[in-house]
Amino acid sequence: MRKDWNLIWMDLAHSIAQRSTDEKHQVGCVIISGDNQRVLAIGYNGDHKGGSNTRISQEHGKSGFIHAETNALIKLNTGEVCEKIMFLTLSPCYSCAQLIINAGINKVYYTTQYSDLEAIKLLKTFNIEIEQIR
Repeated sequence: MRKDWNLIWMDLAHSIAQRSTDEKHQVGCVIISGDNQRVLAIGYNGDHKGGSNTRISQEHGKSGFIHAETNALIKLNTGEVCEKIMFLTLSPCYSCAQLIINAGINKVYYTTQYSDLEAIKLLKTFNIEIEQIR
């Protein structure tokens, strides 16, 4: 039996997450074309280039790290006309949801639910499909 594409892409997101130095949340992101033929961008949460790769704070939402979604989206050619699907190991925060909307992402799949439920509501408001898969 052939493995489902969504599971393959989510496995890749989990592999990418292993690059993160955040001991609290290792997050990976993969953006693919809707036809499952191309990886358009990848990202993981971490510090800026040359940064110390250590959390600023253990407080919720204040790691100081760039989020995986942001790291992937800055590499994405948003002018390319195709369906864009994002795979995340952790559902997005509200700020990342705003970036997802502006980048023209059509679908978001995630493994683990982050505490920010407003982000999911925001994506749905803009007709971006979002679904938890395990």
